[in-house]
Amino acid sequence: MNSQLHKLIELQNIDSRIAALRAEIAFLPKEVAQIEAKLAGSKAKVDAAQAAMKADETARRKHESDIRDQQEKISKYRDQSLKVKTNQEYKALLSEIEHAESEISKLEDKILEIMVAADARKEALKQAESTLKADSAQNEKEKEHARQQTAEDERQLTELTAQRKELRATIGDDTLPHYDRVLKLRGSGIAAVHDNQMCSVCRVILRPQVYQDVMKGEAIIFCDSCQRILYFVPPPPKEDEGKAAALAGEESIKTDEATAQQG
Repeated sequence: MNSQLHKLIELQNIDSRIAALRAEIAFLPKEVAQIEAKLAGSKAKVDAAQAAMKADETARRKHESDIRDQQEKISKYRDQSLKVKTNQEYKALLSEIEHAESEISKLEDKILEIMVAADARKEALKQAESTLKADSAQNEKEKEHARQQTAEDERQLTELTAQRKELRATIGDDTLPHYDRVLKLRGSGIAAVHDNQMCSVCRVILRPQVYQDVMKGEAIIFCDSCQRILYFVPPPPKEDEGKAAALAGEESIKTDEATAQQG
């Protein structure tokens, strides 16, 4: 294979790895944001559970205050009932007392509902706090992993960038600009050709002469369609041929061993 072509293949491998590392480094802040969002969701559940318990406590105190107000009204109405002069006024005060007692009964029912729900509220808060604790620990692990991954990616990126610069210096000036131009335009500058006689990227069938030239690997050949630099990848050996080669290798080893023993 043409040495320049071999270097271009190596250059594209490096460029692909650099692009992948840059994409990963760019995504890592988003990953950290997703981790933080998950933790924020767990904290929100704790806050909601605490707020619900606080609201219940506030409501209970309000109901208790309202009960005291109603009890004071009942006491006042009873005092007034001792001083009324007509039966109509007495009945009116009894009606007010019954209404106040009814209101007290309703308020006591509401307080009872709050007390019954209190255990469920406490359990919900306990579970939310447990989840938050676990998520916080996991959050720190995931963020630390993201930080370590970023550091490792940046280390590899520095090494690959240096390798790329060194490699590019050995590639001819007549080929490198074409590779760069196609890489920028299409995301890759070279493409493999297999025995199906087509460019593996744009999938266009090569002209017979072009295919023959690519197979030889002696010159830089461009795809007529996508302008990528082409290189030939020989087909893998057939299974039967592979087995035959393996058997031949085993027989050779046995023959060598037998010869050695005879010697």
